[in-house]
Amino acid sequence: MVTKSLTRTFWSYTLPAMAALMVSGLYSVVDGIFIGHALGADGLSAVNLAWPLAGVIWAVAMLAGMGGGAQLGAARGAGDAKRQGETLGVTLGLIAVLGAATGALILALGPAFLTAQGAEGTLAAMGFGYLSVLGWSAPVIMAGMALPLLLRNLGAPRLATAAMLVGAATNVAFDWLFVLKLGHGLAGAARATLIAEVVVIIVSLAAMARLGVLRALRPGRGTPARAARILTSGFSSMIMALYLSFVVVLHNMLFLQHGGTLTVAAYTVAGYVMSFFYYFSEGVAGGMQPLTSYYHGARDRMRMAQVLKLALMLSLGGGAALTALVVAFPAPVARIFAGHDAALIAEAAHGLRLHLSAMVLDGFIVLSATYFQSVGQARKAALITMGNIAIQLPFLFALPRLMGTDGVWLAMPLSNVALSGIVVWMLWRAHRGVFARAAVHARRALEVGTQACEEAWAHGPDGGRTA
Repeated sequence: MVTKSLTRTFWSYTLPAMAALMVSGLYSVVDGIFIGHALGADGLSAVNLAWPLAGVIWAVAMLAGMGGGAQLGAARGAGDAKRQGETLGVTLGLIAVLGAATGALILALGPAFLTAQGAEGTLAAMGFGYLSVLGWSAPVIMAGMALPLLLRNLGAPRLATAAMLVGAATNVAFDWLFVLKLGHGLAGAARATLIAEVVVIIVSLAAMARLGVLRALRPGRGTPARAARILTSGFSSMIMALYLSFVVVLHNMLFLQHGGTLTVAAYTVAGYVMSFFYYFSEGVAGGMQPLTSYYHGARDRMRMAQVLKLALMLSLGGGAALTALVVAFPAPVARIFAGHDAALIAEAAHGLRLHLSAMVLDGFIVLSATYFQSVGQARKAALITMGNIAIQLPFLFALPRLMGTDGVWLAMPLSNVALSGIVVWMLWRAHRGVFARAAVHARRALEVGTQACEEAWAHGPDGGRTA
């Protein structure tokens, strides 16, 4: 973290995180491909109606994983091994407790949640079949999502990546078996997810044992206060994930109102493509977070700013390329999920071009919220993520009334444009002092160097060569 080139250190953390999460995004996409080809538009609509409630598992996993990870990174940066062991122990306890509570919530609210969105008959039955498997297994699935985040902050990004890659491959294999070959439908897709996360847990715990950190687990006297700090640090990540669930619910309801099942299926296709890009953005943010947390703990503000700059360049550049690809070629992308359903391909291609036109800005917002979270500014991170929800509401209220389904498609990109201006201002305010101090230090170094050269020229035994 200190002796190596900052750029090399950044890539050593970011590339494994990006690889792992983009593979996770890829197997999410493979889920959609299997479901689309096996179950058609009804299957795609049902999984999208169920996903927002299932996404609560991911949101709470991010609460514990990103919050615990940020605290672990700060403890490592401060060189406090005792605090690191206590933080890891408290985080694992939180995962178990919160996982059980989340699963009970999903099982209790599942049927009413689907009905509230307008799901009936086959759609409701398929959706609850998916939710029931995830609800009973929520603690296991949550642990599989959170442990690689903790492992990365323990200084083992490659091991974290290996765990996620093995889990991704397992998920794809069992998706093929359960959904395509055995015909278990959406419940089969959920079972494949469960098996994959069990594999991730096994690999992650084995890696932690290899690092020796499991022997350092201890409760500590300040367990409630430490748990509160973990939850505070991870709050913005949870809100960001809940924001996605909330937005999907609103879009589902509006698409059913102004369009129908086919439009919801098209939105599901857009959601799978968006999830792949979102995992790319989370990968960049996940690679940045251990570094910024470490340098925050070490009080090295200059390196914090430099890491942020590298992450922004990567996120904006890669995001712009992916956005341009989807907007330029929406029909071939839609065909991957829709097979030979011409109506679904046409509807999805139209939606992709509108809905994902500002996709790059969504990644920028995710990265900025993660940065503030990682440097102990949880209030700013929460402000960004909650603002991301609030700013979409007026667009979703007004645009569908004026433009129908096109208004629903355009609500997210327009709100991203509006919020990005605020986030740029927040980042500039956070770092203008750092860059101003850097300029002062550089000017002072130049003055000292110039003075030394002049003295060497005037008094040195070998004159000009010393200067």
